[in-house]
Amino acid sequence: MTSTIAATTPVWKEANSKHAFGIAKCNFDQEDKPHRLSLDVGDSVVILKDTTHWYYGYKQRHKEQRGIFPKSYIHLCDYTIVNGEYCIKRTEIVEEITKVLLEWGSILKQYFLVTHCDFNSIRAKMFELNNNRALLISGNLPVDEMRKVKLMATSQIDTGNSLLGLDMVVRDENGDILDTNAICTTELYEHHMNAQDRIFKANRPQTIQRSPRPLNKYSHNILLHVNAFVCKFQEDSDLLFTLFDGETHKPISENYVVKWSRTGIARDIDQFDNNRVLFTDLSKADLSIPKMYLVGYAVRVGAMEMKDHDSKRASITTAMLTPSSKKHSQLSISSSGSFNSTEYIMRRPFGVACKDLTPILHKPEDFRGNLDMPFMLCEKDTLDGTLRKLIANKDIGKIDSKMAVTIEVLQGDIKQIKEDFPRLLHTNVPLARKMGFPEVILPGDVRNDLYLTLCGGEFARIAKTSEKNVEVTVYVCNEQGQVVPGVMSIGAGLPPIDEYKSVVYYHDDKPKWLETFKIHVPIDEFKQCHLKFIFKHRSSNEQKDKSEKPFGLSYVKLMQDNGTTILQGQHNLAVYKMDHKKYDKNNANVYMELPATVGELQGAKPSLGGLSLFPKDQLTICVNLCSTKLTQSVSLLGLLNWSAHKETLEESLNALSNVPGEEVVKFLQDILDALFNILVENDDPERYDQLVFMSIIHLIETVSDLKYQHFLTVLDVYINESFSATLAYSKLINVLQKNIREAIEPKEKSADGI
Repeated sequence: MTSTIAATTPVWKEANSKHAFGIAKCNFDQEDKPHRLSLDVGDSVVILKDTTHWYYGYKQRHKEQRGIFPKSYIHLCDYTIVNGEYCIKRTEIVEEITKVLLEWGSILKQYFLVTHCDFNSIRAKMFELNNNRALLISGNLPVDEMRKVKLMATSQIDTGNSLLGLDMVVRDENGDILDTNAICTTELYEHHMNAQDRIFKANRPQTIQRSPRPLNKYSHNILLHVNAFVCKFQEDSDLLFTLFDGETHKPISENYVVKWSRTGIARDIDQFDNNRVLFTDLSKADLSIPKMYLVGYAVRVGAMEMKDHDSKRASITTAMLTPSSKKHSQLSISSSGSFNSTEYIMRRPFGVACKDLTPILHKPEDFRGNLDMPFMLCEKDTLDGTLRKLIANKDIGKIDSKMAVTIEVLQGDIKQIKEDFPRLLHTNVPLARKMGFPEVILPGDVRNDLYLTLCGGEFARIAKTSEKNVEVTVYVCNEQGQVVPGVMSIGAGLPPIDEYKSVVYYHDDKPKWLETFKIHVPIDEFKQCHLKFIFKHRSSNEQKDKSEKPFGLSYVKLMQDNGTTILQGQHNLAVYKMDHKKYDKNNANVYMELPATVGELQGAKPSLGGLSLFPKDQLTICVNLCSTKLTQSVSLLGLLNWSAHKETLEESLNALSNVPGEEVVKFLQDILDALFNILVENDDPERYDQLVFMSIIHLIETVSDLKYQHFLTVLDVYINESFSATLAYSKLINVLQKNIREAIEPKEKSADGI
């Protein structure tokens, strides 16, 4: 008994000197427990001792009160001790800006009271300094950008001090303050004169105003911050947020996932103070959709029937947060005290929240503040059915539960936004991309994302007297049938997973899932991979569920026999019954020899190696491929792979004019690379050079079309930064001269004939 107590008693040890100071990132209200230290967000704490999950120490502003507080509530900081006080350690320039802002702030108040003429100038410089300080602290800047911001800040400090008549300092070319005792008098005088010259030029009215940096007008983004979810929780849930087109009733963006615990806070420490995401790649047309919604799906993670936990037994350990699990498991529970075993865990529908964003997107400048998303429980309906009800419901005011969020519409690319809004975007803010291409695809934006939607299924009853509770597990497998790990994602904000498990609907033989997730397979592995779908009945009885085995299997290849990728759109897959006594799950050749889709069956009822067709069953999926390297056009594929099929090169060049413009601009850089390589490497210039020349003209005509004219910038970037076929110039000039001669000669012959 003594050894058991000793094993569970926390062992306190002196805190590491590097971990002796931190900032509270969440409220910790423990007034009724005197041995615990209550914290407010932003409190500075000094750490004296620590154990596995707890710290012991005091708040810097109330040194007499000491107690314990959770490690996960504290953000550790580098520090320095000044006059006995702990201070966050910053770089010298950040410290200088902080002191300058404090000094100028007190003077600015006096300037305001007397209506001083320099009030607006000083205030503008303070705003700029504050923005530069935020940039320097953010950690988003590379070394060269940081040096540039530092020089801008020191210039603002010097010009501001000159306007205010404050003491001036001497700096070197990097903006660092010089030690006047370490340099000679003549060098000090030279630096003083240079500083005076800089200040004079900065304060002199400019006759030519520098034009502001143009925003990327083709790139739009929505920043979402999840603040709270007001609802009675009995089990942990996954909250999936997406942008939703109300006209087509389809999502247009990837999901953003927040793992929400039944205690009402995020389960993972990585999301604890950072429940935000940036929806990117949105075009002007996307923002002009007649009805755009922000939708939040709540998926309960637990048993078939919701368990009523005893709230009186809940303790702070239930709400303890731990870092995201490194295991690739969709159902892994990261909060302590949730589930002791992951065997009897499934995803069950809980509810849906929805908010119309159309008025905000049409006039973002008029929107300020938070949004409340009305939340409706699923009851016995599907997630999609509940969403339809919520959209159609006119009396939303009676719905008590809600999700509280904040949104902001931002323009520009990611780099631009990080520079302009450093306090909004931290280094770890996840990005949820549009499930489609942005308005402009710049060179270097390599993408190979396949978005798979589990639309629904039909499963006939066999021996069971009641409907099945069907769960679909999706795997990405190689040609040997081995699972390819870490290539699927349920959404931004979570690490990749090895398998995707669908939501389980109770007693439904025709479930309508409409669940979308991303598959990101490396390009060199994509051609050898296929998707495998395993169907299993999930029993509401835990003991029975353990003995349940998968009853069916479907599959589909990612590449077709002609070398193109799986086609966009809907596919109906055949479902095969599994005889576990004969079926070898490690042998992919067994099912890969069977027809994959219902269309391929052509009335046949094939069976092989323990697999036999369910004639009335089928799985419906929808494929959306967003790839800048893999095409669904046979004509374009022949051109891009010309070196392997030189015998059909002429046919491929002629076929380029028939490729849709959307596909041409998507692969613009790869097509140009292929054309210039053909021009330089082909063995028959008389046969191919003219065809290549006409193909290049066709590309220029395509991007010059009004529909694709925004891709002209892509062409400019390619010419200036990516074009490297140096020998192509002479060949292009020769072909151009030949075309000019042929255009002139018929006119001369016509004139001679007259």
